[in-house]
Amino acid sequence: MKPHILIFLLILILLSACSGEDPQIVLSSPEAFAFTLEEGWELNATVIAMGFQQNEDDNDNYNASLSFTIDLVTPSDSLSRIDSGEMDESQEEEPLTDIMIESQIELNSNFPTGDYKIIFYVTDNLSQTKDTAHVNFKLTSE
Repeated sequence: MKPHILIFLLILILLSACSGEDPQIVLSSPEAFAFTLEEGWELNATVIAMGFQQNEDDNDNYNASLSFTIDLVTPSDSLSRIDSGEMDESQEEEPLTDIMIESQIELNSNFPTGDYKIIFYVTDNLSQTKDTAHVNFKLTSE
């Protein structure tokens, strides 16, 4: 085999071995439900984040950092940023597989019964990738 072909194959193998996929956050399994309180409702919502970037420190701890905001679409209006937060998670010895984002919001009795939608906006603070998920739910007086 000619030396320049051998060098070309070696470079090609090295490039393909080093070209790992960049992390891309993905949201899945959004859920929301509300139950009645004396004066309104309590809304509970969750979504699972996967595919986020993680950094490994010198002590074999894996660290991830996510930020989120939540919007609420009511039967008559749209409310921005009804909840928001930062999540810094770490785990020893092996990478995190997912992070559950949870929100608990009290809605007063001014919110009418009907069909609602909750929208999650999540950013991976390490890779700056973003994803959105939504789920519909009902507010009922029962």
